[in-house]
Amino acid sequence: MKLLIPIGAAVASLSVTVGAQDTTIKSRTKIKGNDAQVVSMTGCLRQDVGGYTLVGTIGSAGHELKTESKVKRDVDRHGTKVTATTNAKADHDGSVATSGVMSTYALVPGNGVDLSSHVGQQVQISAARVKPGHHDANVKVEDKTTVDPEHGRDTTSRSKTKIDVPRTAYGQYTVVSVKPLGGTCPAQ
Repeated sequence: MKLLIPIGAAVASLSVTVGAQDTTIKSRTKIKGNDAQVVSMTGCLRQDVGGYTLVGTIGSAGHELKTESKVKRDVDRHGTKVTATTNAKADHDGSVATSGVMSTYALVPGNGVDLSSHVGQQVQISAARVKPGHHDANVKVEDKTTVDPEHGRDTTSRSKTKIDVPRTAYGQYTVVSVKPLGGTCPAQ
């Protein structure tokens, strides 16, 4: 019995070490919106009484948008370090005059987009906006995500989605893609 306790402790410590490994997640998203402006935003996702908001910046905008993100998690005995990089490119000189300026944006989740699980986190969001008074728009989203654990087999997932973005009396941002960037938001 005296021998089983140290062996059990050793096995338990090894299982914690194996489960906590370095991981890199790479994601690439292409979004094309006819009759809609597609934007890439990064910032802190919040949920208020009226819905969801993003406190952050718009990186780029256009009718076609390509985003890439990479989140790396390094785990060692001193703790966990998470780093994230994002890149977004829009077509037809889709630059935004307010790029880099912190603002608050009202968000509506598109079909199949779960914002609630990302509240309180730093995220990269791709959203579509139909100009007020225009007809509904179709947005096509292609996504590829690769998870690369340091001591394991890579996994890749791909998806293609078509989302109808409704016309409204005012312009709103309908979220078509959300990616966590590994950080949490400061308290409000």
